[in-house]
Amino acid sequence: MTQFAKVQATRGAFFRADFIVILVVIILGMGFANFFSLGSSAYLEKVEINTSLSSLPSYSLLSLVRSLFALIFSYIFAVIYGTIAANNKTFERFLIPLLDVLQSLPVVAFLPGFVLALISVFQGSRWGLEIACILTIFTGQVWNLAFAYYESQRTLQPEFKEVAKIYKLSQVQKFFFVDLPNGYRPLIYNGMMSMAGGWFFLTTCEAFTLGNKDFRLPGLGSYLSETFATGNYFNFSIGLVTLLIIIIGTDLLLWKPLIAWVTRYRDGDDGKGIEEESWFLNIIRQTSIPDFISSFFKRSVLFLFPKAVIKESGATRKYLIDNIDKWGTIISPKNWFSDENVNKFRRSSLLSLMVTFAIGGLVFTLLPKLPTFGQSLASLSNKDWFTLIHAVFLTGSKVFFVILISSIWTIPVGLWLGLNPRLERICQPIIQNLAAFPAPVLFPLITLSFSFLNLPPFINATLLMCVGSQWYILFNVIGGASRIPADLKFVTQIYKFSLWHRFSKLYFPAILPSLATGWITAAGGAWNASMVAEVVEFPGGSMHSFGIGAELANASAQGNYQKLIAAIICIVVTLVILNRTLWRTLHIYAERVKD
Repeated sequence: MTQFAKVQATRGAFFRADFIVILVVIILGMGFANFFSLGSSAYLEKVEINTSLSSLPSYSLLSLVRSLFALIFSYIFAVIYGTIAANNKTFERFLIPLLDVLQSLPVVAFLPGFVLALISVFQGSRWGLEIACILTIFTGQVWNLAFAYYESQRTLQPEFKEVAKIYKLSQVQKFFFVDLPNGYRPLIYNGMMSMAGGWFFLTTCEAFTLGNKDFRLPGLGSYLSETFATGNYFNFSIGLVTLLIIIIGTDLLLWKPLIAWVTRYRDGDDGKGIEEESWFLNIIRQTSIPDFISSFFKRSVLFLFPKAVIKESGATRKYLIDNIDKWGTIISPKNWFSDENVNKFRRSSLLSLMVTFAIGGLVFTLLPKLPTFGQSLASLSNKDWFTLIHAVFLTGSKVFFVILISSIWTIPVGLWLGLNPRLERICQPIIQNLAAFPAPVLFPLITLSFSFLNLPPFINATLLMCVGSQWYILFNVIGGASRIPADLKFVTQIYKFSLWHRFSKLYFPAILPSLATGWITAAGGAWNASMVAEVVEFPGGSMHSFGIGAELANASAQGNYQKLIAAIICIVVTLVILNRTLWRTLHIYAERVKD
């Protein structure tokens, strides 16, 4: 090939790469434009969902944009929340139990408050419903990410901390160059599960019934709900295929590039030479986008720091690293909530003033409403309370069996994949797409197949809850196994440990912190899924399994706010007890075993 032909081929490759990236940007831009135009439109009491196939592309883009917004907010919240909880024991004592309670509450506990409050704030516009939908998707995504980042900070290897001390890194530098990179891998792997958590309750978020009010937003979730309810199973099937295409496209265009990029932060050296590949990331590198971003970044730095000397290649990054303390102190959560600052704040008179004003404001705000609130709860009989307590106990039993059944296969499979990078690379896309598919969409068909087996409703609901919750354990085990240091694995090989001794002496203690996080998030996912797993309508019948999820679903459909609040109170009390006993003990034991 002549030099001219090589130049032409290179130009052609660059042109094709630019064309593909621009096409993706245009499609996403259309979705964002449609989202903002619909949000600014007038609020309607009842929105008609167009079930024709021509509406599928726009509805799909709307749902994708909502999920992406929620994911961005989830990452920001998870990093801030996890950093504060992992580096300040005072806040950790109540932030982690609070996180466990919040991640276990079904979305119906958040949705009515979000919808009613935001509709009253954004009167006359659809932004109230849009923001409520994004926040509800956010509640399905964020808790898993926050737990994953918190666990990554608590299990940070001592060698990295020693390096930070040797090089005298400040708190800000340590956050950006040690703590945050250590959390990249769990954040990305759990981001897949979080995205799946958003898709999990897509139909609930976009088509919500509260009493005699029907709140709907145009989107893929409401489209699937409407086509199934009207018996239009052909369009329903096309909608499922569209959802599968979106999930696979998200994997190829978002998660694959991120996974390929994050392999540089792999701890062990046993995976060297096995690099993740992403064709879309390679395409981006062939475009002029990296040069454009670098140029924009350089101009921004020169605008903010006019005296900066940035001429040679790589000087921008070097200048920012050398001067990171000058601009990064403000945005570091560690500096805001360090033990020293917290102790100074606690000793100051400002704390007492703030507490006094906060308690006073709560008293004056809630005191007039307490009689009404008490009367509404007093309207429930003792029988109603005993029914709710019994329902919580039964659903808790299902959650226990979900964790047990899921652990039986996810621990060995997760270890197998996490210890074999080549195998993980092959199986990861399959597992990720299976986990990302919203199981509640298939619950009617799964329940219909269960009906032929004549299984008890308790077992049916437990298996349905397993479908969506088991992946939390699997991804956390894979992440924990992949972070086992290579030298420890070599030691077990040198001393010829048996498989059982390797598992009991190395693998299980090493993955236990990640496994504990997986169990907690799986339990939260199971509590969350109980609302859609205990009451399932399918063609030709329905399945009802008594539990707190069924009670919540019935109270929401009937508009019984008293019973809804009472059920949430029962769940919160149960979760606080579990957190203070079971999960707290498990975390302490996991850290002792690992050390």
